[in-house]
Amino acid sequence: MRLSPVSRLAGALALAGVLAVPAARAADFTTTDGYTAACREVAKGAVPRDDDARIAAVICRDTALVRQIVTWGTQGFERIHKDRTSNDAILVEVTKEIDYVIAELGATRKLLAQVKLGKRKSLRLAPAQWELDLDSDGQVKLWEKYLFALPKRGHQAFRFSGPSNDQEYYDREYNLGAVIRVDQSDILWSLSYHHFIEGLLTNVRAFDLAKDYNGVILARPALLKAAHQLIGNGFLISGKMRQEALAETDDDEEWIGHPGQASSVFPLPLDAADFASWGMMIKEMSALWQGRSLLPATQGGSGMLAAMAPLCPEGSGLNVARVYLQPPPAGTLYGFRHTKLPTAHCQRIDKAHPVSPLAQMAEQASKSQTGMGFLRYLYWTN
Repeated sequence: MRLSPVSRLAGALALAGVLAVPAARAADFTTTDGYTAACREVAKGAVPRDDDARIAAVICRDTALVRQIVTWGTQGFERIHKDRTSNDAILVEVTKEIDYVIAELGATRKLLAQVKLGKRKSLRLAPAQWELDLDSDGQVKLWEKYLFALPKRGHQAFRFSGPSNDQEYYDREYNLGAVIRVDQSDILWSLSYHHFIEGLLTNVRAFDLAKDYNGVILARPALLKAAHQLIGNGFLISGKMRQEALAETDDDEEWIGHPGQASSVFPLPLDAADFASWGMMIKEMSALWQGRSLLPATQGGSGMLAAMAPLCPEGSGLNVARVYLQPPPAGTLYGFRHTKLPTAHCQRIDKAHPVSPLAQMAEQASKSQTGMGFLRYLYWTN
């Protein structure tokens, strides 16, 4: 299985969604014509009046956002190269695009948060049928036709590559007939991803690129606090989603399936041990994110944290929450080389603040043949 960066973003954005019409005329997202008709109604701007309508609005707005990103990334870069646009002008344009994405993600996140399906099933989705002209060049190429298609279910390797226009590749690697009937666990899966992506981009916007391009300047410290809240909420929602999935008793065109559900089209099969591991990861990440556990970052340290670690005194570790909630003043420069975080972000390791096992787990995974498989697991379970 190969996932391009765009398809990974699309996967994270697209699965959720119905439109502001009576429930008896629920939108059809199993065909290209159905998708087009539903999104045409959403584009009229009517306020969604029920959960199905909110879900449809999220699907249409998120896929439109993917189209916006792909179009800008193709036509925009071609124009920039042709016009020999200055670096300063490019930064202004990139910033504008990021701000637009953040605003759209915020809007659809709020719609998803209103969806309360309970035990009810909502829309049927067939993502491989959404044939869209994503780069706005007037034609639908094969990679555009299948950008939202789901990889076949199994334990394939996690690899990166560019878009493919080989039909045999999609027949071999993707489940082109996959259908999902949206339930509440799917809503929570999408909602957690919206929090994560919006939080990461908000984190990026806290900084400006230095004039000499040798580092970044903390320009908007308040955005670090906003990013911390968004990402932290993403962990909480992911935990709720896991519990919601485990509690399901039906088995009808599932997206995320627990070990007792056979109809799941989730690309990664999850057994009881996987669900337990998932719960442990969420628990440890939440503890680290909220400052209840610490990252080992002492003087003379090595490994993945060495480049950006503060010179924490012996017996102390990095408190991630302090990095976000107690940032240095605006104007602080972070060079791309030899930058150290402020030692004020260090905290004494004790019973109430133990060392997090996550750094060691990530280090071990990166050095083993299972590393990319572990990354695939983290991606799909968010």
